[in-house]
Amino acid sequence: MDKRINVRFFDKNLKFIGELDAYEGLEFITRWTKYGTFQIFVYRITKQMKIGNYIMLDNDRKKTGIIKRIECSDDDNSSTPATISGYTLLHLLTQRITYPPKGLAYHSFHDTAENIICSLVKANATNATDTKRNIPFLKVKASSGRGDRVYYQTRYDNLDEAVTALCEASGLGVSISLIPENQQLLFEVLEGVDRSANQSNRPPMIFNVDYDNVTNREFISDISEYKNTAIVAGQGEGAERRIRYVGNENSGLERYELFVDARDIEDDTALPDRGKSKLAECACNDTYSSEVDSSQYKIKWDIGDIVVTVDREYAVNMNERIVETTETFDENGYSISPTFGTTQKTILEKISDISTTSMQLVEGIQGIKGEDGKTPQMMINTDGHLIAIYED
Repeated sequence: MDKRINVRFFDKNLKFIGELDAYEGLEFITRWTKYGTFQIFVYRITKQMKIGNYIMLDNDRKKTGIIKRIECSDDDNSSTPATISGYTLLHLLTQRITYPPKGLAYHSFHDTAENIICSLVKANATNATDTKRNIPFLKVKASSGRGDRVYYQTRYDNLDEAVTALCEASGLGVSISLIPENQQLLFEVLEGVDRSANQSNRPPMIFNVDYDNVTNREFISDISEYKNTAIVAGQGEGAERRIRYVGNENSGLERYELFVDARDIEDDTALPDRGKSKLAECACNDTYSSEVDSSQYKIKWDIGDIVVTVDREYAVNMNERIVETTETFDENGYSISPTFGTTQKTILEKISDISTTSMQLVEGIQGIKGEDGKTPQMMINTDGHLIAIYED
């Protein structure tokens, strides 16, 4: 499909400052539950191309991003003199962590997933008690109360990771749009359309090699990190510690156990929801990605929709959500590649998961001061062992 788009630039005050229609190539990745990325390969750097400025593809308010990196080179072996890259606007949430309300140990909820997500963004990025924490021009669209009602609590977690966890557990998506005429960045929760074979309200959307609407495909099925049974441990010590199970009906080789340390939760009825949230992070990763007929995009399907994917050669027949799209604009024209199922974690993301979950600080407990006068912090790892950490 021959399609060329302009790249519009906005300054930090969301004022339009120019546009670009001549570039060597462009790649824009959108993700359903977290921020995406973009790269623009240009012939030269212009005054609009500054770190911190915003971009928009044509006039699509959701296809927007913030410039975070500029690379220039006079290397004769380099095919592109300059590259502008950055993230979609959801990346702004990485600049905040979740503060608990004053006087409370945790920010706790028993509400729908959408209400919790909107409340967290408001409390930490738009209507924070400390106004210095508010992100300029960011607004939150009113919640529609979608998603299951769950128990959730957070304390000094990364805001973007908390939002992503709630989205992955509920199936909801999120985005931030740039609306220049209102000088506004609008955060909103999204809900995809069910176009699977499991419903009868609308014709299913089927991606099938035999229909010639799928090419250049890749399929990954990975259960190396899969867990389906959570043993959730709440407060108490030793034999008195309160335990709840999620997925306890699983047995034999089909049972994959996960221990969840939830000693921060006071209400035992909230323990199963913590287990469900952790199991959602350890789901079976079936990922099918391919290049598809771009003329159907936004008309018969969109990111977040649940669709049918059939590939007899790869033994694939699944009803899965579209969790990512990669759009490419270059000398060959326009192409789009959706990812169905679960996006594969990068090595850095796996390392981050290990580092953030392997040990937890024991609140209010200090070790015994050593001969050198230093007092250790006491940590509990996922095996339940108490570890003393000395800072240099």
